[in-house]
Amino acid sequence: MPIQNLFRTLIFFITLAITTTSHADNYLPSKTMSAMQAAPHVNIYSVKHPFPGVLSGGQPSQEELETAKAEGFKTIINLRMPNEMKEWDEPSKVKALGMKYIAIPVGNANDINVKNSSILIAALEDQNNYPVLIHCASGNRVGALFALDAYNSAKMNKATALQIGRDSGLTSLEPAVAGKLK
Repeated sequence: MPIQNLFRTLIFFITLAITTTSHADNYLPSKTMSAMQAAPHVNIYSVKHPFPGVLSGGQPSQEELETAKAEGFKTIINLRMPNEMKEWDEPSKVKALGMKYIAIPVGNANDINVKNSSILIAALEDQNNYPVLIHCASGNRVGALFALDAYNSAKMNKATALQIGRDSGLTSLEPAVAGKLK
């Protein structure tokens, strides 16, 4: 009998895990994403696959951009400030590879705002941009903008919005983002 009870308990928890979804599981920043498949994997720093058709993380190298192109990525969205990139010319490299380049400069916590979040989400509305690689230096700013959108546009509660941010790369900016979710 103890094995049967263990088996029943195990089945119960497996069923619970499969059927339980959080609000974060229901959030898509763009309706366009619902028709997208998972983005291909490119091994950039702090890589995440937060939403269908989207890969987020830190600064890709030139070689990783070439891999992104080979894997079918169509758009690179850079959240870094122009003065952060001195080693090489990312916009030129992306364009030479035949991909679309979108810059949304986010320099500090003051730039984590509804305006920049809305610009990011607007770029994700265009189905021709997919798959999309979104990056900053570490993925932190990417997650911050998604958390802001989840809270302000999708009306998620603060805890859920922050979890969406963490799932997208939010780390050290979390206290600043939490302060903006009011």
